Amino acid sequence: MKNLMQYGLIAVALGGFYLYGKFNDSDVSYAEDPIDLNAVLDVTVDTLYTYNDSLSAQDEAILNADSAFVGFAESLAENYNAAQPALYTSTIGVMPRADSSLLAYDDVNNNNELDEAEDALFLIEVDGENARIIASSRSGAVNDHHFSGTGLLAGYLIGSMMSRQSLAGVNSSTLAKKQPISSQQAAKARAGSGSHSKGK
Repeated sequence: MKNLMQYGLIAVALGGFYLYGKFNDSDVSYAEDPIDLNAVLDVTVDTLYTYNDSLSAQDEAILNADSAFVGFAESLAENYNAAQPALYTSTIGVMPRADSSLLAYDDVNNNNELDEAEDALFLIEVDGENARIIASSRSGAVNDHHFSGTGLLAGYLIGSMMSRQSLAGVNSSTLAKKQPISSQQAAKARAGSGSHSKGK
C-alpha cells in the first residue's frame, strides 16, 4: 500500500508539469467561463472545514500527509459534483498536485483521471499566510475566500499542504499577490498585452 501511494504521488508530480502548461500556455483557447468561482469557493471552504474536522477526530499517529491530501481532493470532487445549483454541466474531477494546489477538470469519461483530451476548469490554491483559498479559471479570472486562520492553520491538513508548497518551491509572496479579477478584466489584460483570445 505504501509503494502504491508513492507511485501515485510520482504520477501526481508528473501530472503537475502537464497541468501547469494547461494553465500557462499562451496558445490555449479560452472559452467564456461557465463556472461561478464564488460558488466553487463556497464549496471548497465548506469542504476544507468538514474534512479538517474529520481528520482531527482520528489518531494522528496513523495519519499520512499524502493520503490526507488525496482524500481532501476526493472529498472536493464529490462535493463539487453534488453542489446545487450544479457548478458545471458534466462531471468535475479533482487532481492533487505536488505543490499542494488542486486542479479541477472536465472528467468526460468519469475515470477519475485527467486525460489528454479533457479540459482543465479551475485551479485551487491555499494562501496560508493570508488565510485565503484562491480559485483561478482557465480564462484568467481569479476569486478568493478567506477562512478562519486560527483553527485551520493549526490543523493537520493545512499544515501538510503548506509543507508541500515549501518543498515544491512555491513562493508564498506570489500567492499573496494574487487578487480577484473577472474574466472580462483578464480578457482585456490579455488583449492589451498583445495576446490573442478565441473561443473554443
